[in-house]
Amino acid sequence: MKVKNIIGLAVAALSCVQFAVAQQPAKKATKLTAALQMTGWNKGKPGMMELERGDEEGNFYYLQEGTEQLMQVRASACSMFVIQTPADMASALTDFYGGDLEDARKKFAAVKKKYAAFVGLPGAPSTTAALHELTCAVRLLDVAGVKELAASIPGEKELIGSDAARVAAARVVALIDDTPASYKPISEAVVAAIKKHGANMDTESYGWMRYALGRAAAAVMTASKDKAKAANAAVDFYCQAVMSMHGAHKNLPADAIVRAMTLLWDMPGVQDYAAKAAKPMDKKTWGKAPADFRDAVALAHYYKVLYAASGAAANPLVDQLDAYYFNALEGVKKAQ
Repeated sequence: MKVKNIIGLAVAALSCVQFAVAQQPAKKATKLTAALQMTGWNKGKPGMMELERGDEEGNFYYLQEGTEQLMQVRASACSMFVIQTPADMASALTDFYGGDLEDARKKFAAVKKKYAAFVGLPGAPSTTAALHELTCAVRLLDVAGVKELAASIPGEKELIGSDAARVAAARVVALIDDTPASYKPISEAVVAAIKKHGANMDTESYGWMRYALGRAAAAVMTASKDKAKAANAAVDFYCQAVMSMHGAHKNLPADAIVRAMTLLWDMPGVQDYAAKAAKPMDKKTWGKAPADFRDAVALAHYYKVLYAASGAAANPLVDQLDAYYFNALEGVKKAQ
């Protein structure tokens, strides 16, 4: 989801606005400021307005100028309605895009709670914060947290496009429990999510689902007669997840690489070959190596260059396998 200095924009083609006086005064709540344009207010010119609260029907409430009278207007009846980003949301987003997911997650949780009175309005900070809090939980591999957060998103019925798709993908992650029985519900949830949201799903959200399938396939392997087949399926899912999430963040793809590499390392004949192979390898020994061995080494090298170098946790198996790495293109003449 793209986030700018101001969040939320609703445009409607209505030619008039219905005003209604609220029967009861609003409870005291944190206020927000919105840039809006509506007929009959400020002579129809764009202006800034302080919002007292909103409701789940998409109405916002404000005090009539010079009075304590609370007025109600439907946001969709405005030709422009943009809620300005509050300072605490901006701080959370700074941490989020700076990679401090732990701190960002705490700030988003606070923002979600603080602005709950405005849920239902276009660009409501509470809903935006909830989506980012959920993203933090997925990226931090907190499956229990994802399950809790994805169960209830404030303002979810208003979500469309990639935001709705992201929630669906997160709910697939929430099904991870590393048991063989998890494969069917995860597979079914992936199919349903793609059928409903595929056209709007971004690559990171898609990668989350491939990661979940990888975890499920790896769990199936523990109870499968054909462990190699199940392991290969898991490796494929993990690699699809890595490629889908490349550049988005490092936690989840780094974990997927390590899991895939470990599965390959445990494949028949791989460790036996490693015990006999000399380091560093040459073209001949590399060419004779089992495919699973070469793939494990390639993933280890990939991890070390792209993830360990950027702060991902060191891994002993990565270092062990990377020592065997051989560049298969070494010595090949460039095409003339």
